[in-house]
Amino acid sequence: MKKLFSLLFISSLTGSLLAQTAPPSTDIHVYELKEKKGKVTLSKGRNITDRAGYDNQPSFFNNDYILYTSSQESGQTDIMIYDLYEDKVKNLTGSRDSEYSPTPIPGFNSFAVVRVEADNSQRLWMYHMDGKGAPQLIFDKIQPVGYFAINEKDVLMFVLGEPVTMVLANMEEVDDDIITSNIGRTIRTIPGTKDFTFERREDNGSWFIYTLNKTTKEFTKVVEKPEGASDWTITGEGTYITSVGSKLLAFNPKHHSEWQEIEDLGAVGAKGITRMAVSQENDKLALVINN
Repeated sequence: MKKLFSLLFISSLTGSLLAQTAPPSTDIHVYELKEKKGKVTLSKGRNITDRAGYDNQPSFFNNDYILYTSSQESGQTDIMIYDLYEDKVKNLTGSRDSEYSPTPIPGFNSFAVVRVEADNSQRLWMYHMDGKGAPQLIFDKIQPVGYFAINEKDVLMFVLGEPVTMVLANMEEVDDDIITSNIGRTIRTIPGTKDFTFERREDNGSWFIYTLNKTTKEFTKVVEKPEGASDWTITGEGTYITSVGSKLLAFNPKHHSEWQEIEDLGAVGAKGITRMAVSQENDKLALVINN
């Protein structure tokens, strides 16, 4: 088992990557989603942020709410929650620090974030959805964290460094494992399982999506990412969705031998589609689209 303590000494330049990178102007669009045997159809898309500024990194909470990262006039980022039915938005953090990548913690009325602290440390913190109680540090010594996913009490993390490593840890244990290196920023849980899925760059420069068996720590190739694709997500039926330019593509290992086009968003997605998220009931898709 490999320990992470050496990562504490990664340079502050690398550790403050999130804090120093000027965020682009992006909006979050939400579509109704239907899926049957790997065939995905979308309808009724709407822009739920529709402003100049960085609104990004969406994740669904209880199916009808979206948590996301939003830039503020002060230059920091806070975590917002958007009610899809009442069309209302609320700031959940409002702190002096910047928070990124809000992710609900299963079974709790809370969510985790990457928090950029005063000394530029990037660690995982837990916030309570009702705002009661102080935020709690999840992992003291694991940093600098860039991105992550949570399945039950296990957390799979993208940890900055040379090379970037993928680290698996449990919220109730002190040990952690470095699973592999040279991973990309998209990490997801596989719906209906205890396992994860992630992306990794191969020695020849190509990018593949893998599944990770949480128990055995073994990972298996699923499919090569299309050329020009960036972020992706996975549906409740195990269909991977990604984008190239303005086009959305789908791949389901049970039904497809290659990526299939879902839809071309045309002018709406002309400047690029990046992060994505699927709702818990598999009936909505959130897309981050560049302004």
